[in-house]
Amino acid sequence: MNRKREQAVMLDRLGQFFGPVLKVAATPQGYDAEEKQRIAARFYAEHRTFSGEIERFCKGEPHHHYLAELNKVLTTLFGLVNRSYGEKGGDLFDHAPAAHGIMMEALCSIPTPIDSTIHDAVTPFSTYCLVRDLCATANGQVMWMDRYFDQTLFARYLVEVPKSAVVTLITYPESKCQGKKQEQRYADFMAVSKLYAAERGPTGYRLMTDGGFHDRLLRCNDKLFSLGGSIKDLGNDSTFTLAKLDSTSDNFKKFDDAIAAAVEVFGPNQPVHPV
Repeated sequence: MNRKREQAVMLDRLGQFFGPVLKVAATPQGYDAEEKQRIAARFYAEHRTFSGEIERFCKGEPHHHYLAELNKVLTTLFGLVNRSYGEKGGDLFDHAPAAHGIMMEALCSIPTPIDSTIHDAVTPFSTYCLVRDLCATANGQVMWMDRYFDQTLFARYLVEVPKSAVVTLITYPESKCQGKKQEQRYADFMAVSKLYAAERGPTGYRLMTDGGFHDRLLRCNDKLFSLGGSIKDLGNDSTFTLAKLDSTSDNFKKFDDAIAAAVEVFGPNQPVHPV
């Protein structure tokens, strides 16, 4: 398993570990005292096992020990648990969301090596896995430019993007669709986009259109990539490459310029997603 996959698995494990506690924190009125007590007890029982998994990940890369990040995660976790021991049961649920955010940020900050280029003609599934994991471990932003997004984008690549990240998609407007097939693809994409918008809100998801761009680019935090084809065609017997771009000011400017040239369809300035 490569390190990017290990990081994605670790973040998923973090979500599983904190999930029941975060649900109580979000809707405490939906749980009685006994249910809260049992959820807290399970969290306490599992926290040492989970801390061991964290330590193995932080020390899992040969000749690299990410001790600062490990210390931040464990200090936050043990602080949450120890403080909750001496307080009312609700104290765990009050402080868990902040602790979860700190731990996720620390895990996402651990650098993971990525191959410079992957050829889909050889490893289509590996390419899919890498793009999925890149998105799942981006806690700051995911920005993706592709003229021909379809509805599969959300379930395949964006469903696990951390809530702390801002997802920005730039695609062709509906006016660029030619023929019934393209019109249906766009309609299906917009239908799922509306559901995704309802889930993340206008501060967490931004949909933009531009009829004049050609490059297919992906940014996950500060990692930049150029895609050799539309992501919807991955595995459809077409040559597909994913090339890592250097994190230079010129390359970052490509993304900034794309946003400046596009029209917001949904986001902070257009908080109602079109039907």
